[in-house]
Amino acid sequence: MTVAHSRRFLNYLEQHHAEALNLLTKGQAAPDLPLQDACDVVYTLELLDRTDLIGPDGAQAFWDHARRWRLAGGINAVGPQAASANVHLTAYALGALRLLLGHGLAVSKPYFASDAWRVSDLLDANARPKWPKRYSHHSWRVSHWVGGSASIVLALWALDPAGAQRNGAPPVAKVLEAADSLIDPSTGLLKCYNSQLVQKAFRFLYRLRHDPDAGDVGGIVHLHWVNYASDRLPYKASKPLFDRSVAVSHRRPFIETVPYCLDFDIVQIVRTSAAEGELNDEHKARAQAFIDDIASFFETKLDAGYALHKLPGALATQHEAAFIVGAKTVEPLGIAPIDIIKRAGWI
Repeated sequence: MTVAHSRRFLNYLEQHHAEALNLLTKGQAAPDLPLQDACDVVYTLELLDRTDLIGPDGAQAFWDHARRWRLAGGINAVGPQAASANVHLTAYALGALRLLLGHGLAVSKPYFASDAWRVSDLLDANARPKWPKRYSHHSWRVSHWVGGSASIVLALWALDPAGAQRNGAPPVAKVLEAADSLIDPSTGLLKCYNSQLVQKAFRFLYRLRHDPDAGDVGGIVHLHWVNYASDRLPYKASKPLFDRSVAVSHRRPFIETVPYCLDFDIVQIVRTSAAEGELNDEHKARAQAFIDDIASFFETKLDAGYALHKLPGALATQHEAAFIVGAKTVEPLGIAPIDIIKRAGWI
């Protein structure tokens, strides 16, 4: 992307999220900065093809900042007074680190504690991801534990294979095989609940604020990101999953009121669950509309009212839609589409 193409987004970061931007681009410490904000800037610059703005000092500053949190699974050594990062945020931070390292931005080793990882916090004795049982009916929420734990294992083996082996982390394939039991073979969706009656009641209440079908599809996506990153295709019950994802994608202009990660979830699963040759002109037209509508949104509504955490998801949606369209560049970004899940394993 040229400087002119990225200027609107850099202005947004400079005006509304300067502390996070300066951490990455200038290596300036930001003691009070939420870890999620720092990760958001890494992903945003990646998706703008502007990681050239990040130098070695910025990459090191990011990881020094991230390690101030107690990362899930006990993979870093910090005191009990440190704030904790949940599974989702830990997977996000590890994905950001993978992006930085992928551009040759060296970060001092060791990345993690040498031992005493608590893999059992993430996985049960059969290597299946854990989640709080009280949320079992909330597929969207549960999915951040189910997919996030798998993504953490994927990242640990990629970043520190010796440490993963030493601390008893199971192979990623074993985790994904165990997680297959959480997928309903008739729908391709997560089924972490036991009571169909309670599930119906939950969906009725959930519908007051969100589309439960979008939540269901967005839920399974988090696990399938790791299946996709691991080249474990096709997905279990991919045909009904594809059909339901396409149906959800018809909501316009966005899945909810503004573009964010849920749009990416839906577009990405449409692409990756499709059988060879299944994406037709109608699917491609819908993908192009996502690109155009998000671009129009950015022209007028990229301001203080738009949360930073929504930006990487919206940008990633444009990239993902470009793959469906078969475009060589993401317009108007003017850059080749980036397969963010292949690079980071999470978003």
